[in-house]
Amino acid sequence: MKNSFTILMGAVIAAALLSYMFLYQVRYDQVAVRTTFDKADAGSVQTDPGLKFRLPWPIHKVTHYSKRLQLLEDTVEELQTADGKSVIVKTYLTWRIENPLDFYVTLKDPAEAQRQLSSRLREIRGLISRYRLDELVNLDKNAIKLAEIEDQAKATLEKSLAQSGYGLKVESVGIYKIVLPESTTQKVFETMITTRERLSENALQEGQAQASAIRSEAESARERILAFAERRAQTIRSKGDREASKEYESFAANEDFAVFLRKVEALKKMLDHNTTFVLSADSLGILDWFNRDPGQAAPAQPRAPQSRPLPQ
Repeated sequence: MKNSFTILMGAVIAAALLSYMFLYQVRYDQVAVRTTFDKADAGSVQTDPGLKFRLPWPIHKVTHYSKRLQLLEDTVEELQTADGKSVIVKTYLTWRIENPLDFYVTLKDPAEAQRQLSSRLREIRGLISRYRLDELVNLDKNAIKLAEIEDQAKATLEKSLAQSGYGLKVESVGIYKIVLPESTTQKVFETMITTRERLSENALQEGQAQASAIRSEAESARERILAFAERRAQTIRSKGDREASKEYESFAANEDFAVFLRKVEALKKMLDHNTTFVLSADSLGILDWFNRDPGQAAPAQPRAPQSRPLPQ
């Protein structure tokens, strides 16, 4: 019984060793390169997941690579923009192994791929120096050129990697962070103050120009209104003079009647203010105006009435 168990355990161990020596596994997120005496060919790449056959080392050697995207974050670096401002920039890129065979032949190690990509990423960061600060940082999203810079950087990297034959593919290149140094921040504040002062001065000048235009228009309208009123008044005066001249002609034909009308108007004005007059009896001759014949001569003018104090 004991011998059977020992034989069984030995068989299991032997099977495990044989499996380890003659089989290897490829996971769904991996690709494997199986080399023969450290030489790889087109048939060495295994992309399908599962168990694969191999001969023991040193005949066959298997190297696994990940199919997943790899992230490379570069170190921060201070750069100069086209308008002389300093910015601190941190960039990144995502990459993957597109051709495992070329990658194995040229680089072999993913760490070496990271070093090569990091070197190229630092080289293309010079693209940022071609742009002004307001094209990197701006409240107006249409004025920001970050997407344009990232597209140019990606195209440059793809061209460089295609020439190198590393079997790598860059999926994206981006600017992770832009920080303004203290000196640049001060310059930005000064530029903002200058810009606001210029805008304020322009607004003031525009306001003064509009105010001057409004005053000129108002003065012109005033002159037109006064001229129209003067013409209208002259017309009314002329009409009044014509009508008055007709009345003057009528009054000239009968001067006594004109004097009588003036006196009546004077009485109306005086009696309108609660004034009391004491007239003598002979002053009532004024009523003779209403009883005489048209051809009769005007009655004699009555004496001026004398006012007497009212009895207490």
